[in-house]
Amino acid sequence: MTNFEKISKIIKSNGGYVTGRDVSEANIPTSTLSQYIKKYNLIKQCPGFYSTEDWMADDYFIFQYQYPKLIYSFYGAAYLHRLGDYIPTSLEATAPKNYRPFPLPRDGVILHTDTRNTTYNLGISEVETSFGNKVKVYDIEKTVCDFIRNREKLDSESFVKCVTWYSKRKDKNVNRLIQYARIMKIEDKVNSLMEVLLNEN
Repeated sequence: MTNFEKISKIIKSNGGYVTGRDVSEANIPTSTLSQYIKKYNLIKQCPGFYSTEDWMADDYFIFQYQYPKLIYSFYGAAYLHRLGDYIPTSLEATAPKNYRPFPLPRDGVILHTDTRNTTYNLGISEVETSFGNKVKVYDIEKTVCDFIRNREKLDSESFVKCVTWYSKRKDKNVNRLIQYARIMKIEDKVNSLMEVLLNEN
């Protein structure tokens, strides 16, 4: 199999795109990828990420490929988990301490920084975007805890929908929610709110 055939196979397996990481793992020279891109008119979605012309661009997937330490959070996570009917106009994510991959402010991006590794790494999971690509996002329990901890800074309607929709979900894990709340030092707030919501269901 030639290197061009290997790249074609990667693109087919990925559903329409190839990355520099894919090529490196397959031991294909980057010069060969450059030749392939030129010959087949691949579109550069971001540095190191190229797609066919008919690939449906997935902003959540492309952005996280470019900045893999950023974890979707707050409204971004609520949207990906369907914790409400909110449709964000920006990509919202959390970065670890001392990680700032681009200057701020940046159009279309809301970036938070978590200065504690314990909470930055808490509840990281994977979900599929609406295009079927997997991205890293805080799980539903961490998302709810983030909403409760930052309640005063958030839109009240979106806050109510997030916690209410969570309380009605069959896949919720209240024990995990309380565990996260304890680590985040908001156990009393979470307990009192969940007691009311769960009694209503």
